[in-house]
Amino acid sequence: MFIMVRKSTFLFIVIVIALLLAAGCTQSPQAPSGQQQATAVPSATTPPVSMTVPFGPIPVESTDGINIAYELEFSGMENMSFVPENVEVLDAATGKVLYTPGTAVLAQTTRRASSPLPTAAEMQDGTPKFSKPRITIWFKVAPDSVPDRLTHRVAMNRTADGLTPLVVTGGDVTVRKDLRPVVVGSPVRGPGWAIMETTSPVVHHVTSQITMFNVTRVPQRYAQDFLYLDPATGMAFSGDMEHASNFYGLGKELYAVGNGTVVYARDGVPDIEITSQKPAPTIDTALGNGVVIDLGNKKFACYGHMVNGSVRVKVGDIVTEGQVIGLMGNTGNSDAPHLHFQVITDNPAVLGGEGYPIVYRSFNVTGRFDEESITGTFFNESVVQQNRLMENDVVVSFP
Repeated sequence: MFIMVRKSTFLFIVIVIALLLAAGCTQSPQAPSGQQQATAVPSATTPPVSMTVPFGPIPVESTDGINIAYELEFSGMENMSFVPENVEVLDAATGKVLYTPGTAVLAQTTRRASSPLPTAAEMQDGTPKFSKPRITIWFKVAPDSVPDRLTHRVAMNRTADGLTPLVVTGGDVTVRKDLRPVVVGSPVRGPGWAIMETTSPVVHHVTSQITMFNVTRVPQRYAQDFLYLDPATGMAFSGDMEHASNFYGLGKELYAVGNGTVVYARDGVPDIEITSQKPAPTIDTALGNGVVIDLGNKKFACYGHMVNGSVRVKVGDIVTEGQVIGLMGNTGNSDAPHLHFQVITDNPAVLGGEGYPIVYRSFNVTGRFDEESITGTFFNESVVQQNRLMENDVVVSFP
């Protein structure tokens, strides 16, 4: 589930089991060179295509604007090629185009229905398979420009099915201005925290989706990964980065972000001491040692990858904000010591709930994180933030 994978020189990106296993991101191949394409037939001979938004967007503020994030789900194309060529998000009141993903972003955020479709047992118990095609939408608007309702226009290429192009309109949805992000305290403390995999439609937290309890959700939509950097050097580790013990963040204390009741606590998952020797993850083991806290109002704070033997709470414990609940480690689906943190709603199961927006009560942006070099650079002056979500690849300090 939550792993950090190297790019050329150990680029950290956390990839969920869903991303490792799902076939939904592939687009239907075109006919090979020299092979005759199927003759196009009128689209009227095919079933009607419609789109819906399963979980309406809740505006959440970050440094660069108000984030609007959700999924478009399509019916009528489950057994057909799903090749959207253009997506337009429009203000339903004015018809103004608010967002159009570029070609590269659209390719990374498009996923077709799985083949074969998930079984009834898989849909109940948990699977990275999808029963319907989906497109992830994530864009930003100015604080005074949040629309009330959205609608969509999607152009489909259906050459692979021998069909004429199709433009689908709809997916009308109300922007949930009546709901607010969960305000949380700090899961970590002090300076030197690199924030990764957030506020973007193409990061693994958003592209990884799970079908469980018969619903396809995005549990990690608003998640963050916290990697500790030495505040003096900006480095994440010393010596050989193959050894988890060389990471400065290993063993850092983790804190309850609010008052609540522990509804899940797992310990005993072995530490991954050699980062390149991680066991194959499963849905059961992906979180590693972790804790879930019921914050009330069906909102649950989830922590992952704690040190084996470090979890200090058990199910039923009442915790208060700022209480130490465990230590940052490298367990489960993790390639290096870090904290995975997210809030979900509706269901406390880490992969069975819907990702819910978070804002942090107070933090300072102190620098930028470079994933290629795995180092942070620090600003001369920090930028104070309150009740906001962090942007991707910033370095922050917490009270």
